[in-house]
Amino acid sequence: MGFLFLGLAGILGLVSLVCFILIIVKMFQNDDTTLGIICIVTIFCGIGGLIAFVMGWINAGKYNASQLMLIWTGAIVGSVILNIIGQVLIGGQAA
Repeated sequence: MGFLFLGLAGILGLVSLVCFILIIVKMFQNDDTTLGIICIVTIFCGIGGLIAFVMGWINAGKYNASQLMLIWTGAIVGSVILNIIGQVLIGGQAA
């Protein structure tokens, strides 16, 4: 049963990835090219997603992306919750 929750968390992870890409596109469309490039380059360092998330919320009105940011936030929160539930149900057993 725990694997079901982990699978759903994985799907929400894909939703989060799509939201990240859409925010990057919005950055380029609104002449925030430098910010978009920084987010793309630093995603490999692990902070690009965080930068895009924070700047997406700060500029949600400018990007007309309030609904997208709500979806992204829900996907992140849901993924964390489902991962925790899945790990508890599995019992934290190492494979």
